[in-house]
Amino acid sequence: MAYAEETRKLKCVFPLPKTKENEGSYYECEVLTFMEIGTVSHKFYLINIRLPVHEKKGINVEIGDIRDIRVVGIHQNGGFTKVWFAMKTFLTPSIFIIMVWYWRRITMMTRAPVLLEKVIFALGISMTFINIPVEWFSIGFDWTWMLLFGDIRQGLFYAMLLSFWIIFCGEHMMDQNERNRFSSYWKQVGPIAIGAFCLFVFDMCERGVQLKNPFYSIWTTDVGTELAVSFSFHINNGTV
Repeated sequence: MAYAEETRKLKCVFPLPKTKENEGSYYECEVLTFMEIGTVSHKFYLINIRLPVHEKKGINVEIGDIRDIRVVGIHQNGGFTKVWFAMKTFLTPSIFIIMVWYWRRITMMTRAPVLLEKVIFALGISMTFINIPVEWFSIGFDWTWMLLFGDIRQGLFYAMLLSFWIIFCGEHMMDQNERNRFSSYWKQVGPIAIGAFCLFVFDMCERGVQLKNPFYSIWTTDVGTELAVSFSFHINNGTV
């Protein structure tokens, strides 16, 4: 599926004195990212872990016998997956039918559609796009792009939802002279578009690289961690 050589720093501390009485106690280690895959096409996966010893650099020297290692795995269980697939399969055609019926009723009116009606229709399109059960096609395949595709769909939906609420509140403000124009909300919708684009660039730096190398993570290096934290901080400030 993939092959890569990654160098990562793992900091471990033995909180107790290294005596025979404390034999069998655990090292306290920070969490280390291993890999991320978009789909799990096999029932079992085998992971071989080796701790190399480098005496000149003092790596893994005099650490004692390793008898147990704790590995954390985050996955989506089968029961939730079945319910999730069933709901998306049922909701997608339902929302699509309602959306077509809604726009047909709007076009049947003598007047032209107003801005709020157009935004509601666009919100329905984004909701339909996020609910399309494309996950059915990933069964039995190692598709690493599913995580990136899911993030893009969520980003588009949330950006459209925020824009809808801004326009919805603005259209009901009685003291606003110019309404029913999308250009009137550029000061409010503009930061949402900029924030969504920045999050997309940030996601491409993580998920985009993982399309070819699922072992990559921007959080494994000191420079990458500082950039990711500062980038997220600036986005949060811009959103507020």
